[in-house]
Amino acid sequence: MDTAGDRLIVYRRTDARFDAALAGLGLGVHVDLRDAPRSRKEMRATHDRLVPLVGHTTGYRIVRVGRGGDDLGFTRGVVEVGVNGDLQRAKRELGAEFGDRIQVVAVELPAG
Repeated sequence: MDTAGDRLIVYRRTDARFDAALAGLGLGVHVDLRDAPRSRKEMRATHDRLVPLVGHTTGYRIVRVGRGGDDLGFTRGVVEVGVNGDLQRAKRELGAEFGDRIQVVAVELPAG
C-alpha cells in the first residue's frame, strides 16, 4: 500500500475476472495493477523445494529461505536464499537447480 500516493498496488497474475472484481469493490483509492512474474503457488513450490536442502549442502550452509511474500518476491518473482560460507559455490549450485527463481545472498551468522 502506497499511503503517500493514496493508492493500492496489487501484484497479481493477469486475470480479467480478478481485475473486474477488484474494480467493483469501490475501494476509494487508485488501484495500480502490476503483473507478478510468478504466482504465489509457483513461489511456494520453489520455497518447498529449497527447505529440504537446509543442512544438506557442502561448502556453504543455507540459513534462511524466504517465502516470496516480500517486495523481492512480488516484483521479481524470486525466493531469497541466505547462505553462510562459499557464496560463489552456493550461487553456482543453487542457480543450476533453480535458475532465475531464486536470489542467493550472503548472511553473516552472529558470533557466539
